[in-house]
Amino acid sequence: MYRGPLNRTTTLAVLFSLVLVATAQAQDAPKRMIEATITGTGKDTIYLANYYGSKLYYADTAVADAKGKVVFNSPSGYKAGMYAIVAPGPKFFQVLVNEPVIKLATDTADLLKHLVVKVSKENQVFLDYIRYLDDRKKESDLLRARLDKVQDPTERNGIKAQMEQLDKVVKTYQNDLLTNNPATLVAAFVKMGMAVELPEVRTADGRVDSAAQYYQYRAHYWDNVDLKDERIVRLPIFANKFDEYIGRTIPQFPDTINALADALISRTDGKNEVFKYMVNTITHKYETSDIMGMDAVFVHMALTYFCPNGATPGRVDWMPEDKLAKLCERARKQAPLVLGKKAPYLCLTDTTEEKWINFYDLPQEYVAIIFWDPHCGHCKKELPQWATVYKEKMKALDIEVYCVAKAVDSTLMKDWKAFIREHQLDWVNVGLTQTVFEGAKKDPRKYIPKLTTIESLNYAETYDVYATPKVFLVDGERKFRGKQLSPEQVVDLVTKLKERKAKE
Repeated sequence: MYRGPLNRTTTLAVLFSLVLVATAQAQDAPKRMIEATITGTGKDTIYLANYYGSKLYYADTAVADAKGKVVFNSPSGYKAGMYAIVAPGPKFFQVLVNEPVIKLATDTADLLKHLVVKVSKENQVFLDYIRYLDDRKKESDLLRARLDKVQDPTERNGIKAQMEQLDKVVKTYQNDLLTNNPATLVAAFVKMGMAVELPEVRTADGRVDSAAQYYQYRAHYWDNVDLKDERIVRLPIFANKFDEYIGRTIPQFPDTINALADALISRTDGKNEVFKYMVNTITHKYETSDIMGMDAVFVHMALTYFCPNGATPGRVDWMPEDKLAKLCERARKQAPLVLGKKAPYLCLTDTTEEKWINFYDLPQEYVAIIFWDPHCGHCKKELPQWATVYKEKMKALDIEVYCVAKAVDSTLMKDWKAFIREHQLDWVNVGLTQTVFEGAKKDPRKYIPKLTTIESLNYAETYDVYATPKVFLVDGERKFRGKQLSPEQVVDLVTKLKERKAKE
């Protein structure tokens, strides 16, 4: 439970957000009545907000009577989970919603300190637990402060023994709570916050085996969580635990993330709200990630859970058909472009419109492929920087630049050539030129397959060039090793790749 103003992640703007309207109260949620008397809020508008993950979303509104009593009794019902009752300020306190009738009372002077549970066994247990932990924390803080000041070893050992005993007392309280309140939401909440007790793993010579410790910890991370209980998606402690696992506990390598995400999702029932939350959250996290290579996780999630594959339907049934189609289209475009895949063949003509150059045939070990538009402001600003680094550092590292321009009309052709001359771009300059573009529209057989491919002429589609400049780095096998890198980042990455190769 919490009292006081909303923090940055739970501002009123978030509170009333309808971005995740699909996660709000369903029409067939259980009917429940929540009554709260908040002295000092007579005639005020009071809000009920539900957690979904770690954020709050608007659920209901009611006006308090003259004595501050407010009743939430929506005919649509309320799904089980943690909610917040929000008074003017805004400030709020949390309540567990799992029983048919809940009655509470407090006042605006101190919402949590003066909170009284009138009807609700679960909220009484919850409130007692929060207050118990608060008291034990104060004791622990005092012991920690004493320990920091004491130098005598005997006295320090005595304080440490008291701290260990305090920890045992808290664990006993928690275990008793679980035993006495089986199948309740408060028990699920408490158990989720308890550390899984695991034996210490040591090597044959008695040293702590840190690697084995990590794998044991990861394997048992979810032991205290029932992933088939869909109520937990409305407990912020679950979202925090999930974020910690996906973003920090799991090594951030796409193949590892994909494998462990699949294993975790398989522990749900494959259709409930925990399944939905995990699939949506992981997909969105890596679709919007700024970390290079993480689009591979987005592609995997989309093609595994969202998008149909031949006769096999997708497993997502909650997304509008048009949005699902766009997501799947994007995933399928990106699938051939993830790190480690061989780059699609690309062969285009130079400024003479006579010489065709295919980057697979370039002798350099590494090739930076840059897609640009002579009328793109960002491109015209960045390419001269690339040219400087190319001359000063890239050539010495056996890196070529294969620079692909959009030059489909006379103006673009003229500006393309002028820019190359002005900035002395002496790398490989190719483009979809005016003559080729117009000729291919009339009869593509003039160029295909003798000189190039349809994928090359449609390079914007093949390489998903929806904005410019767009950069890829490929290695000697012409596999993708980097994306959207600056020229200095290309130099740094190639240097590291060469150092690693030299050690093999």
